Amino acid sequence: MQIPQRILESEARQRLPALLADLLGEPASSLRFEPSADERVDFVLLDTAKRRWLCEVKGSSGPAQIASVAERLRDAANSDGIPVVVVPFMTPAGASAAARLGLNWIDLAGNARIRAGGVRVVVEGRPDWRSSRGRPSSPFAPRSARVTRALLSDASRWWRQRDLVAATGLNDGSVSRVVRRLDQELLLERRGRELRPRDPDALLDAWAQDYRFTAHDVVPAHVSGSGIEAARELGTRLGALGLRYAFTGLPAAWAIDQFASFRLASVYVDGDARETMDRLELRPGERGANVQLVCPNDDGVFDGAGEHDALSCASAVQVYLDLLHLPERAAEAAEHLRSHHLRWQHAAA
Repeated sequence: MQIPQRILESEARQRLPALLADLLGEPASSLRFEPSADERVDFVLLDTAKRRWLCEVKGSSGPAQIASVAERLRDAANSDGIPVVVVPFMTPAGASAAARLGLNWIDLAGNARIRAGGVRVVVEGRPDWRSSRGRPSSPFAPRSARVTRALLSDASRWWRQRDLVAATGLNDGSVSRVVRRLDQELLLERRGRELRPRDPDALLDAWAQDYRFTAHDVVPAHVSGSGIEAARELGTRLGALGLRYAFTGLPAAWAIDQFASFRLASVYVDGDARETMDRLELRPGERGANVQLVCPNDDGVFDGAGEHDALSCASAVQVYLDLLHLPERAAEAAEHLRSHHLRWQHAAA
C-alpha cells in the first residue's frame, strides 16, 4: 500500500533535516523548521545561510505527480524561498520530468537534484529506503498492464470499469486495484463513474519506465536470410503450424511504416519458445542470432495485434515498448513510431 500522507509527512519531517544538512555540508542541528502560512507547501526549513527551503511532500514520483506540483511550487518560489518537492524515492521517469520542468527535488533515500540559491547538488544511486517495508504492486506488472494497454487503445474513450474487465479478461477486483494505483499516480481523469487517461503520453511514459523486454522468455535462433524477407518467411512457417504469433521490434516498425532496414527479427509466439524453435527447425544459439522467439510473460502482448504489409504485428504501443530495449536502429524506430502512430487527442468531454 502507498504510505498515507500524514505518515509520509511525519517521516519527511524526521528524515529531511539530516538529509538536507548532509547535502549542504552542514550539521543536522543547524537546520530548523520555520512556521509558514503558505498553503502551497507542507513545511519550511531554514539553513545557516538563511535560505528558506519550501518543502512539498508527495507520495509518488510519477511524471504526472511531478507535473502537478511544479506549477504550485513555481508560484511559491516568487516568495522568499527555494521550492523543493520531497518524495519517498525518485524514479528516473520522475527525475526526467522534474528536470524538464526545472523542479528541485530530494527523496528520502538522500538522492537529490537541486539548482537554486547558489546551491548545485546532484546525488544519485542511493537505494530505496522502503525496500525492507515491502513495495506496492506495480500497475504495470505483466497482467496488470492489460488495463493500461486497453486505455491507450482508445485514449479518448470514457471507460467504465466493467468495460475494462471485458477488454482485459481480468476480474473486477484486479481491475479495481490497478485503476486505484493509476489514480494515485494522477494518470487518470474521471467523469462520474467513467475514466480515461489524463495524459496518454504520461501514461505511456510511466509504463515504459517499468517495462522490461527481458522479463519475457527470449530465445535466440538463426534462420536463413535476413531482414523483412526472413521475417516474412518466418511468419509463413509460423502460420503453417497454426501458431498464434505477432512480430514486434524492427520487423513490425518496418511493416507499419517501412522504417529502417534490420537484421534481427523479434516475434512473440504463443507457447513454449524452445518447442516452437524445434518445430520451425531453426538453429539455436546467441552468437550471430538473427531471430528472437519471445514467449511473453502475459498474453496481453497479443491484444490489439493486426496485419501490416502482410505481416502479423503486435499493437503499436507494444512495438514501441519493445523497441526501447532492442539493438540496431530500434531507438530511432521507437521515436518515429511514437511521433507518427502514437499521437493521442482527447475528444470533447
